[in-house]
Amino acid sequence: MRFNKFTLAAQNAAFAHERDLRDKAQIKYDGIQEGIQEGIQEGIQEGIHEGIQVGIKEGIQLNQLQNAQAMLKDHVPDELILKYIGIRSDQLNSLKAQIASSLIQESINTCNF
Repeated sequence: MRFNKFTLAAQNAAFAHERDLRDKAQIKYDGIQEGIQEGIQEGIQEGIHEGIQVGIKEGIQLNQLQNAQAMLKDHVPDELILKYIGIRSDQLNSLKAQIASSLIQESINTCNF
């Protein structure tokens, strides 16, 4: 009977040890999964914030170009456009080329050959 008690105690101890190992592994797995989820959420938030910042910057640039284009159409001198709108001279030259191209296209479309 002593052998059976020892065997039963050893089995119980082995099962308890195995259960502890499984519990520790589950806790570790749960921690990893929680960390992954937190990382995903943090990445999403950073992506949204960065996207908003890029959108704002692009919106400001578009507004600057639209204002410069309107000033060009009103024959405002280049120096004033560059000074007050804050665009580069190559951007201003590009706008001038676009305006000239659209004016040429409009005059072609209105002529009846």
